[in-house]
Amino acid sequence: MTDPDDETAPPCPLDDELSSFSARYEHVRGRLDALAKPVGSLGTLEDWCARICALQRTPAPRIDDALCLVFAADHGAARDERDGGEGCSAYPPSVTRKVVEALDRGLAGACALARRGGARLRAVDVGVSPGPAAYEWSGDAVRPAAFRLPEGTRNFCAGDAMTGGEVDSCLDVGRRETEKMVGESPSGGRLVVCFGEVGIGNTTSSSALIAALS
Repeated sequence: MTDPDDETAPPCPLDDELSSFSARYEHVRGRLDALAKPVGSLGTLEDWCARICALQRTPAPRIDDALCLVFAADHGAARDERDGGEGCSAYPPSVTRKVVEALDRGLAGACALARRGGARLRAVDVGVSPGPAAYEWSGDAVRPAAFRLPEGTRNFCAGDAMTGGEVDSCLDVGRRETEKMVGESPSGGRLVVCFGEVGIGNTTSSSALIAALS
């Protein structure tokens, strides 16, 4: 810990404009460990507290608005083998649409948690496959992305799940939707943005990416 009265001590990482995130994070963790409590007794709450302090560069962080942005799409690998997929999930792809419809109607578990925590929740359809019955997103809780994959991705076991252009367009959707939601915040102050995803087959696609990249 840095002694505030020691003029020879190095500057506090929270006050140092050139300090790294990890240096600020470790500094805050040190402050938390020095409190009158068992070290690490608050679990992941301490981790998130240290992260927010490091990002805001203060030992007393403030959150004026909490946002939750969920992106939804289907994965080609999750389709039934008869439809060109691998049938890799315990649930059919149609469940993706059911979950997003529940988000739109405010009935999903995420909706209850957002209401309880005072967070604003929005879902973006980037590639949810069409359902058997017509259903239009409200445009408030759920809205279609400016660019979306009409049928979701393709089966990556049989070829590319997306083209390079489709990947770039989807990443651009993420940036634009985040900027839009942050810009709509009434507080104009310090925000916390939580990201989520909906899509049967997400774990399979994530595992494939980790295997390819590691």
